[in-house]
Amino acid sequence: MGTRIVRANETNGGLGVPPIFGGSEPAPEPGVVLPRRYFDFKRLASRNGLWDDVQHLRYAVYCLECKYLDAARYPNQRETDEYDPYSVHFAATNERNEMVATLRLVRDSRLGYPLEQHAGSLSAEYRGLPRDKTAEISRLILARSYRRRANDGLYGADLGATPGAAQTNVRSQYPLILFGLFREMYMESLSIGLRYWVAAMEPGLQRMLSNFGLGLKQIGAPMSYYGQVIPYYASIDELSRFIMESRPDVFKFFGDSA
Repeated sequence: MGTRIVRANETNGGLGVPPIFGGSEPAPEPGVVLPRRYFDFKRLASRNGLWDDVQHLRYAVYCLECKYLDAARYPNQRETDEYDPYSVHFAATNERNEMVATLRLVRDSRLGYPLEQHAGSLSAEYRGLPRDKTAEISRLILARSYRRRANDGLYGADLGATPGAAQTNVRSQYPLILFGLFREMYMESLSIGLRYWVAAMEPGLQRMLSNFGLGLKQIGAPMSYYGQVIPYYASIDELSRFIMESRPDVFKFFGDSA
């Protein structure tokens, strides 16, 4: 795969968000971040050695830090649940091969989708989605060390940064990780024939995604689901067309597998 470049000090369309460019050339100027120089993104294969690290990261954030789950239920310090066997898992590691982020796509099963266990009534649009072509984006987790400031939220209010990172990279580190994971998720979704994503996320994360053309549509009222979140859905085809027109840099990043 070619290296992708995020320019930390540029904006796009007056939105105050960095454009994303393709290319494998060396960094042309200071402040330019080369995603795959710092992070590796992958889909976890069956019994992949990274699975243990993913479970440990989930335990650290959901059990110890946020206390969404009772740590006593996981004496081996590895968090997993009944939806994992029905999910496709993705991971991001840094240059030291440390786990820094993860997410999963939960396919429909006899269990349904995780958000359905917490939501009240969901819209007719949601109920009309073909379940065999739909997956829930779930367990989107970023390691605490990449949420630098004390008042950063779970996803980094200022998009996060690594301890000791240069100031020019502060606003680019988290979109870097998020976009790497989302690109793997997007390519996997196309390969297995998915047409829709659903997700329960914080409004702030949804606003940030919208700035990059990745806005989702609300399908229900706010709910308590590991914090206060709102259920959303997106048509992958519609999202692709919108991004192609409004953010061609993002579309190239997502679609170019060279």
